[in-house]
Amino acid sequence: MVMHNNMVWFLRYFLMIMVMLPQIGFGQIVQGWVVDDHTQKKIPYVNIGILRGERGTVSDEQGYFYLDLSGAKSDATLRFSFIGYERKDFSIAEISQVCSKDRTVRLIPKVLEMHEIVVYPREYVEKVVGNPNPLRTAFAGFKNDSLGYELGIRVRIKKRPTILKELRLHGLTTSYDTVFYRLNVYEMDGRLPGRNILNSPIYITITDFKGIQRESIADVAYEYTPGEERTIDLTPYHIVVQDNFVITLEYVKELGEGKLQLKTGILSGKTFFRKTSQAEWHSAPLGLGMSVLIRYEK
Repeated sequence: MVMHNNMVWFLRYFLMIMVMLPQIGFGQIVQGWVVDDHTQKKIPYVNIGILRGERGTVSDEQGYFYLDLSGAKSDATLRFSFIGYERKDFSIAEISQVCSKDRTVRLIPKVLEMHEIVVYPREYVEKVVGNPNPLRTAFAGFKNDSLGYELGIRVRIKKRPTILKELRLHGLTTSYDTVFYRLNVYEMDGRLPGRNILNSPIYITITDFKGIQRESIADVAYEYTPGEERTIDLTPYHIVVQDNFVITLEYVKELGEGKLQLKTGILSGKTFFRKTSQAEWHSAPLGLGMSVLIRYEK
């Protein structure tokens, strides 16, 4: 009778643990390298994170990644994604096994579609869209963010197809000497950014800042700094959009403590952001100081 009672107690306890297991926090560091499955070359700046969570990172220049999954639910999905490759999902248990063996995650290259051939008409229109005239006293941008932090604006268009010619940054202020970001362009999926339409990654390096008041020990307020206007030529990338889109900058390389900010208008547009790789998108009624020079048929 005692043995029977003990067995019943054990079975109940075991079933309770099995039911609760998906909710139990998982504690582990995962680290390794991301490589091309065909060439075995390491892939830099791969987005790695818990799907729709806020735990993520980006692989470094050598394809190496390090991510603390302590406290993550065991039924969470960890996603690896990079432009031009098939994304790869792991359960927490699966990525643990990978990182305990050869510590290598292999991504398969996509079979890329042919680039759309763009024939410029004899008569075309160029127009600046976005938020070219933000306020002089409000700023938003990047400050000591996690790798994978992303920020950008929604742009509405009327003509299809529309060619993206230039990205313009307004009232740029920074405490860095050089900045390095990835540029992304997303089609809209309902009210949020959806698929990244680029076939290959675009990286932006900005140097030689002039007339920008650097931060002092007292952290001089940016509203007293006029900032700079910078233009990024997009014509070499042949970016063609067919509908409203979101264009963003993404923090993919550790730059150390500091900030980069742009002038921002309140209630003058919509800004989208997410805190790290694979996290959920959020929006704010702000017109971040970004605009795009577009070209379309007259």
